[in-house]
Amino acid sequence: MRLRYYFRRPRLFGAASLNEPQASASGPQESIKAAYYRGGTSRALIFQPQHLPDNRAKWPAIFRQLMGSPDPYGRQLDGMGAGISSLSKICLVEKMRSHFKRDLKKKHQDIPGSWIDYTFVGIGIENDEVDVAGNCGNMSSAIGPYAYNAGLLSKEIYDKANGDVTVRIRNTNTGKFIDSTFSVARKQAAVFGDYAIDGVAGTGSRIKLDFQNPYGSKTGKVLPTGKRIDIIAGYKVTCVDGANPCIFIRADDLSIDGTILPADFNKLPAKLTLLESIRKAAAVAMGIAKTEDEVPRTIPKIGIVSMSSSHEVLSGVTLKSSQMDLVVRFISDTQPHRAIPLTAALTTAVAARITGTVVEQLLAPEPIDERAITIGHASGRIQVNATMESEKSVIPISASVYRTSRRIFEGDMFWTDEPQTKPALKSDGEIRQEPAMDYPLKHSRGLAFVEESRGRNSSYLYNIPFEDEELPLRTIEAQSLKDHPTTPYLRKVEKGGTFTKVTKRKIENSIDNTVPRWSNFIQSFECDRVRSVPIPPNGPFENQKLLRIGEFRKRRREQNIIIQRLRRAESVKAIKAGDRRERQQNQRVERAAAAATEREESGRTQ
Repeated sequence: MRLRYYFRRPRLFGAASLNEPQASASGPQESIKAAYYRGGTSRALIFQPQHLPDNRAKWPAIFRQLMGSPDPYGRQLDGMGAGISSLSKICLVEKMRSHFKRDLKKKHQDIPGSWIDYTFVGIGIENDEVDVAGNCGNMSSAIGPYAYNAGLLSKEIYDKANGDVTVRIRNTNTGKFIDSTFSVARKQAAVFGDYAIDGVAGTGSRIKLDFQNPYGSKTGKVLPTGKRIDIIAGYKVTCVDGANPCIFIRADDLSIDGTILPADFNKLPAKLTLLESIRKAAAVAMGIAKTEDEVPRTIPKIGIVSMSSSHEVLSGVTLKSSQMDLVVRFISDTQPHRAIPLTAALTTAVAARITGTVVEQLLAPEPIDERAITIGHASGRIQVNATMESEKSVIPISASVYRTSRRIFEGDMFWTDEPQTKPALKSDGEIRQEPAMDYPLKHSRGLAFVEESRGRNSSYLYNIPFEDEELPLRTIEAQSLKDHPTTPYLRKVEKGGTFTKVTKRKIENSIDNTVPRWSNFIQSFECDRVRSVPIPPNGPFENQKLLRIGEFRKRRREQNIIIQRLRRAESVKAIKAGDRRERQQNQRVERAAAAATEREESGRTQ
């Protein structure tokens, strides 16, 4: 591996170096430009998708090689992983394509020119899983600084050599937006600072993360089951879909010390197995998977909650009960987390704001900070602020948290196109086949990879040229959209052979509220041209078809012309009708006057 390491005093680094021609690797290995960053309490390799092979079917194997997975010893010595889930991560960062940016800027005009697509990939340690089910909140803190250092932002951002800058990040795994505000110094992301986070030694430059609409990342609902308390496997739990789906259960119900440390937790395999079974059963109840066998490895996460109490953390420091509002221990990928996943902390804060949940019931009577929830975890504390729509609402509109990050190295990573290890096998012994599809390069590669990795045909995300298929004209009828991270960008609304009417209310209740303009005509007009799109039977958009937006617009223009003609015709008709009524009235008046005159004359004659 050819690297440049970055210490506390990194040399001035210009973005142009990332655009230099890539050196060819000798021998059977091929090189990829990469960076290695710490974000919060996690570390990850960061790539730009354009530096990866065009064939995305190779990406999972490349990611596994670079991380050293699968490793039956659980150490990942042959790669950059370190044998724990928080250090076995990959991030893909790219400029947001203009196709999406134009649409989104009409909704979000407060941060012009600073839009980034970010895809998170979790890599299994002892297995060959490549997971794109959810986001990593800790690594989200490194995305803005990386994008700035890599020269991926707009020119006006770099005109400001010092001070704070804000980058809007779209996480393609969840469809959610994150505003990352960080300091820059000498035209690179600042590293030095006096802000400390528990779980990381030393201090660094503070990074503020504002998660917009941090709910419904997988199900579209804050409470996927519709209840604040559910009975799962005989235990009372709260299921909340916040920044990532999470399940909360009382430590007392499990007969576990709520302040237990990871090393001691690992000595309780029976409890970990029980928690995993509860997690899978709850995932099915939440609608994340149809069966327990299909439940993703990393979501939903499960947290053991207890009231605040004095206890010792991993650093040896003793936290007092008066320093936190509650204590949570999260299980991440069947391993007790040494700190807390940031998305899980955000979801915990959301759950704490909802009356009647397991989390809310265990809060300290007097909060440490009225504006935030202070959560105790295995490495210390974290404060998260969740702002709700209203006092009694269960809908959060934003959540804020502070982190630090640091660039560790940038350089070339090496992978082999034909690895010497045996091919990955499925559980039934069949060789794993990675998905592969080709899309125009102007679209988000990370988003396409997420869709393909989920086993879906994602061609509905793009305006791919295709031959029109003539179908009878049919009216769009009502149905609710399934949860999907890319709901705001759908170009199809048809299921089971019946066109669907997507109302504005349904769209606002979906993953992201960025598309009311689509609904304005989808619910009012008909479409006579569609294209069939093959989708796996277990996909959430089974038997759907792609509707061409161009046909909607054409149809709308045609109907507008017809409406204008009708209005003109109605106006003319009204004028004519008014003239006719006036003539009839005049005729009645004339006849009445003539009759009166005739009666007067007949009276005189008599």
